[in-house]
Parts: sequence; C-alpha cells; structure tokens
Amino acid sequence: MNTKVATTVRNYWLALAAIFGLTLSVVAMADWPWPLIMGAAFILFGVLHGLRYRQVGRNVQGTLATASPGVGVVGGLFGAAAILIHGTPVAIWAGPLLGLATFLGVYLYLHRFGRFYGHPSEAANGMGRS
Repeated sequence: MNTKVATTVRNYWLALAAIFGLTLSVVAMADWPWPLIMGAAFILFGVLHGLRYRQVGRNVQGTLATASPGVGVVGGLFGAAAILIHGTPVAIWAGPLLGLATFLGVYLYLHRFGRFYGHPSEAANGMGRS
C-alpha cells in the first residue's frame, strides 16, 4: 500500500475514533441536553465523514465493516459506563479517562481489523482494502 493511501486510511480511523471518544467524555461530564447534541453530531459526522472518504456506496453496503460485531457490544458497554458515571463526583476525572481509553481502543481495533474501501483505480492495484 502506498503512503498516500496509508495516510488516508489512518486519518479516516483517527477521526472516527476521536469523535467517539469525545462523545463519551461529553456524555459522562456534561449536563443535558449536551450529551444528546453530541450524540447527534457524532452520527452526522460519521455519515459525512464516510461520504467524504467514499465509504458509503453500493460496493460497501451489505458487508460488515469490521471483522467482528463484538466490537459494537464493547462500544455499547463504554457508552453505558459513560451514562452510569454521569452526574457522579468521579465524572470529572473518569469522563476524560473513559474518552481516552475509548479513543485508543477503537483506533487500535479499526487500524487492525477495519475495512477501508478505496477508489476503483486503487482496487485494481491491490490497494482497495486496508
């Protein structure tokens, strides 16, 4: 895989992992309605980010984006932890720590197992998937 494609894939995974970690930090620390606003912004950003990097399309639909659906369960557990610590005295330090742990975990998982669908010209060269 050439350097440009590797950088594109890394930037794609970094942005998705960062927005998820940031959203969990806000959910754990902020008062309502900010967690709802951040959740909606995360979904909107994820869709727009996928469109920007051409990860939404006919060739991508119908396949799982990751190697295992278990990562969704783990992500849900991190989200539940953020909701549980919301409003408690430990939320001030545990919220950012949870967000950082989520960011690192999601990025490392996506970097290792995530599928990135490249441009058709890259796919012909064997670089369509990362």
